[in-house]
Amino acid sequence: MALLSSVRAQIRQLRYPREFRIRAEAWPGDVLAAFERTLAGESPAGASPEPADAPEDTFPGPSLADVVTSIWRLERRLRRLPGDTRTVTRHLEAAWDTLTQAGVKIQDHLDDPFDPGLSIKVLSYQPAPDLDRERVVETIRPSVYLNDQVIQRGEVIVGTPDPVAKEEAAP
Repeated sequence: MALLSSVRAQIRQLRYPREFRIRAEAWPGDVLAAFERTLAGESPAGASPEPADAPEDTFPGPSLADVVTSIWRLERRLRRLPGDTRTVTRHLEAAWDTLTQAGVKIQDHLDDPFDPGLSIKVLSYQPAPDLDRERVVETIRPSVYLNDQVIQRGEVIVGTPDPVAKEEAAP
């Protein structure tokens, strides 16, 4: 099987001019031997066994945060689409439910009052004439919690009351 794939790779290279062809690198003998032992089910010499108490279903925090953020963005875009999106929405809701059952909590900060003590990252402040206090006017990334521990801080744009517009509006 490996021979067949290497032959295919060499043939694919023939499609390109000679100066653009990539030559396959030869693997060192010890690496190939270790790889063959691994395929055969033997443990490589000097390798430590995996700890038995390590959880098998752990998902790295940054990767999980990226997945959750992507699903959150998809859900926001689907809400804006006109027409029937029930089939897509159903699968999206199933993904949300699965994440919730796994202990993931997503917090969208849109329209929340802003206080400097919140654990969110403010990307910019934007004056808005219709605000009476500082509020989150746009959420760039939501806050993501896994088992009540922050794995991603939210990134937001905060709207501030525009004092110039208030002075002009007052007679």
